[in-house]
Amino acid sequence: MAQINTNDIVHKNVGLDKFVSMKVGGVADFVAIVENVDQLKSVTDWATYNKVPYKVLGRGTNVIPGNSGYEGLVIINKIDDISFDLSTSKVIVGSGYPLPRLILDAASYNLGGMEALFGIPGSVGGAACVNAGSHGVEFGSFIKSVSMLNCDGEIISKKPSWFKFGYRYSKIKHSSLKRPYIIINLVIQLQNKKKDKIIEEMAKYKKIRESKQPIGELTSGSIFKNPSGSDTITNIKEKSAGYLLEQSGAKAFSVDGAKVSKKHANWIINTGTADSKSVRLLADKMKEAVFQKFNIILEEEVEYFGKWDY
Repeated sequence: MAQINTNDIVHKNVGLDKFVSMKVGGVADFVAIVENVDQLKSVTDWATYNKVPYKVLGRGTNVIPGNSGYEGLVIINKIDDISFDLSTSKVIVGSGYPLPRLILDAASYNLGGMEALFGIPGSVGGAACVNAGSHGVEFGSFIKSVSMLNCDGEIISKKPSWFKFGYRYSKIKHSSLKRPYIIINLVIQLQNKKKDKIIEEMAKYKKIRESKQPIGELTSGSIFKNPSGSDTITNIKEKSAGYLLEQSGAKAFSVDGAKVSKKHANWIINTGTADSKSVRLLADKMKEAVFQKFNIILEEEVEYFGKWDY
């Protein structure tokens, strides 16, 4: 491993709002942006030596940091190397690589299969952690193997079965380990497909997203999981979180600078003045409305972390 001066990449007292898509969050004790495995290993070793807990973020979607910040080190993962093996239709990609960019880049090599996921804004590492999905297609189904940093600081490889992928779930999503697993890169299995057909399908799914979701707004994505445990809700619309929230009047809800989207009741928008606390209070209000009307307790899809004055 190359010698890395952690003083150059570990910074004190940094606001987390600039690293998450909703642009909210307090100040973290430390933040480090890592661009390769050597830097990642160095900052996790530094955190372990100094007994500092750490949290890894990719592109900051589906996460909301506490309004009182984070007591520890937040690692911003920018590992974005990528290579294509056209003989096997596989891609080896760094965990910090943006998922939409991966799908678009693969299309240029006539490799497809993930078109339904186009528009999900996170990194591929984040998509693996939460098993991101849309239109009945889940990211975990494309994974052949994953290289990770384990709790002992060793680089290991695991097959997809190890992750126990489920609806918005993987084994490492909510790890209680002091040194949680960190995904470094992934081997993705795609399929040979004509570029024009891939682009056509991507455009179709992009149009669907634009018609139903508040694209261009400050959001974190869907706030709650579907109680049905599926993205395929063609025949069970009444079991989608969006439907339950809309029927409960949530589209009229707001708390300070946070409001529920008029396009989709399962999305919260930061109008520009919201903080983490107002977002979370609004989410609680939405959850309570559904419980009162349907006796169903919605479960967050978004992850709260850090300190909360709440």
